[in-house]
Amino acid sequence: MPTSRPRKSRKRMREIREQSRATGTRYTEAMRANDRARAGGQQSPPRLTPTRTLLLPLVQDALPGLYELAGLLLRLRMDMVLDHEGVLMGYRDSGGVPIPGAPIEDVEEAYYRVRDALPEGTEEFADGMVEEILPPTPNVLLLIGPDGGNVVHLTTIEVAEADLALLAEFADALDRAAGPRPGPEFEALTETLGKIGRVPYYSWMPEGDEATVARWVRQALSTVLHSPFEGPGGAADRETLSNVLRYAEGWESVEVDQDEEQAAERALVSMMRAAGWT
Repeated sequence: MPTSRPRKSRKRMREIREQSRATGTRYTEAMRANDRARAGGQQSPPRLTPTRTLLLPLVQDALPGLYELAGLLLRLRMDMVLDHEGVLMGYRDSGGVPIPGAPIEDVEEAYYRVRDALPEGTEEFADGMVEEILPPTPNVLLLIGPDGGNVVHLTTIEVAEADLALLAEFADALDRAAGPRPGPEFEALTETLGKIGRVPYYSWMPEGDEATVARWVRQALSTVLHSPFEGPGGAADRETLSNVLRYAEGWESVEVDQDEEQAAERALVSMMRAAGWT
């Protein structure tokens, strides 16, 4: 009796599709390359690590960059981690893109863990496929203003402190590589950023010099690295919206008062600015 093969997760299927598009190979070839990469560097067992709970307004215009960053990370790895036949090598065997303090294979793993912490339906929402986060989940709350209009979706996600630190270090490294005096250890990264900016693979990828690419990466990561509650009233706004989440736990939407609406709007504007939309 034949045995059924285990199905690949949605995350791995998306990763394989992105590899297929970026390398110009068939899906099955990209799948085999992905399998070889994982076989060469098996996922480490779960570890108990310090985590941080992020309170996020899910701003539709600020989210696409976070998902599009997967293609740029793959491009970084591809440009410097292909074997002589043009096949993607295993993460650990390759040595990775020489980004000081932030190996590209570790950055990719941290990126996917943080991205996958977002509620189900967020990617479709970011793509504009639906106006609401679907399917409705208790961890996403739609705030409705006193006038009956939608204000913003609100959620909390739990992510590892180490993953956030690695993504921040990656963004800092790109800033350094794109700076006026990056130093010899950043030469390979500076060259690769320039190549990406000159010949972007997709219409949504940044086009310009090294600084353009580095700035785009930081903006793409702003959803998880930028706090929407900065400034003198930030702590109060965070407490206000945390209280909304607590008393409306399990609901799909809730009507907020004027103070709560204003706190949400300030957080929304902060996220938009960080993502380069205002």
